Amino acid sequence: MTVTSPYSSELLSGRKALVSGGGTGLGRAIALGLSQAGAEVVIAARREEVLAAAAGEITAETGGRVSHDLVDIRDLETVEALAERHPDVDLLINNAGGQFPQKARDFSPNGWRSVIDLNLTGTWNMTQVFGNQMLDGGGGSICQIIAIIGRGIPGIAHSGAARAGVAELSRTLAFEWGPKVRVNCVAPGAFHTDGWESTYDETVGQDMSDVPLPYPGRPSDIANAVVFMVSDASAFITGEVISVDGGQILQGAMSALPADGYPERKANPWGHEHQVVGSSR
Repeated sequence: MTVTSPYSSELLSGRKALVSGGGTGLGRAIALGLSQAGAEVVIAARREEVLAAAAGEITAETGGRVSHDLVDIRDLETVEALAERHPDVDLLINNAGGQFPQKARDFSPNGWRSVIDLNLTGTWNMTQVFGNQMLDGGGGSICQIIAIIGRGIPGIAHSGAARAGVAELSRTLAFEWGPKVRVNCVAPGAFHTDGWESTYDETVGQDMSDVPLPYPGRPSDIANAVVFMVSDASAFITGEVISVDGGQILQGAMSALPADGYPERKANPWGHEHQVVGSSR
């Protein structure tokens, strides 16, 4: 069911937005929200079938101009080729990425590199290539979809490190590229999309009773935040991280591991009493 947009259908009229990872989950919701607000939208990822279906569905829902294209954000040449095909993009939403939950002690060198390449280097590839086009042209706005950072994310230490890197990168670019290009981040909390279900154990995020808003967000909540952050409604905002998480960040560290993910923490090697944390979610 399509959620009605709170924004005018003319808010982003005349703008062209590109959403990486726009065929499914939050990326698809973001693309839908941008189209509802009047932007021409390109969704880009690696799977042609998924992208074509999503572009067709969003076009049917909004009547807007929605197309799709292929890219592997980890491959700079494909990113450069994508930018050459779309030189008029002035709104970039870097949504593509992935989580691979595992205890940090079990990370393989290749596993670490894969996550950093996808979530940090891939985002940088897109940001630099399209950012340079904006700097050489009429300017624009970039929005990075990251994660709740600053309090720890047990279970995805590699992804947390990459997302924190993107946040600091974005703050730095806000200095270097302003006022011509604004760069901001949106940090989602718990959103039970298909990607969530296929990535995390079913017990992760089940108990949200101590979150101020104790329920998962709707994908449209992220879309609304992104539309605001790339539009002129936020024209005086840059270098910011906006958490869209129902207050989840106020809890402290959020575990991406199942409820029994830290059995070794029940044993205290120092011999004094301590509280076990991070094992209930």
